[in-house]
Amino acid sequence: MTVGNIISMLKEISDNGNKKYSVTNFGGVVNFKITFFDKIPNDVTNKLIDLNLPDEVIELLSCTNGLNLFEDEFQGMELGGPVCKIYSGQEILNRYQESIDKDLIPILLFRDYGEMCINIRHYKQEKDYLTYPGMEMDKYFKCTFLKWLEMFIVANGNAFWEWNY
Repeated sequence: MTVGNIISMLKEISDNGNKKYSVTNFGGVVNFKITFFDKIPNDVTNKLIDLNLPDEVIELLSCTNGLNLFEDEFQGMELGGPVCKIYSGQEILNRYQESIDKDLIPILLFRDYGEMCINIRHYKQEKDYLTYPGMEMDKYFKCTFLKWLEMFIVANGNAFWEWNY
């Protein structure tokens, strides 16, 4: 699946972010919303390219400059913002500038877990580069960012990596 396919699918099921959709999840039926943003400005794209981010991250930001996934609501009550907020290009640059470890580039925030990063040194060495979120940031997913995103969407915003299967 490509970035374009994923964005098209998300836009279709959410009517371009204008419609909530129901998902049967742990604990009941939850209504989700997705928020898309304008495309990334060229000057920010160039700065991200200079950081050597994976092409699929830059491609995603060229479709939507940031993405709020699984903004949830249960029985009419919002539950605290998106389950996953993929940072805009400028937010990535700001978070990276603030970070102490310059091998780690923050790319998204999980509401209940913390940030996930790309280890740019690992990426350049063709090793697993996508960190687990928050306190488990020393572990790495054995897949690309794009594959991780696809699995996260299929799991309806649940932490699929915690499942014992």
